[in-house]
Amino acid sequence: MKKKLIIVFAVITMILLLIPVKKVYEDGGTQTYTSLTYKVVIWKQIGGKTGTEFYIFPNNFHQLDYYE
Repeated sequence: MKKKLIIVFAVITMILLLIPVKKVYEDGGTQTYTSLTYKVVIWKQIGGKTGTEFYIFPNNFHQLDYYE
C-alpha cells in the first residue's frame, strides 16, 4: 500500500511540474507558456521581435522584459 501511495504522489508531482500556464501580452500578441520547469515564449511584437524561444529551469522565472 505504501508503494502505491509513493507512486501516485510521484506521478502527481511530475504532472504539476510539466503543466504550463498560458499568458498573452498586449504587445501584439506575445504568448508565454510557463511551468515550474520550463518557459516557452512565442514572440509577436508590433514592429519588433518574432519567433519562438525555450528556456529551462532556472532561467524560466524572469519577467518578459528580461528576455527582450
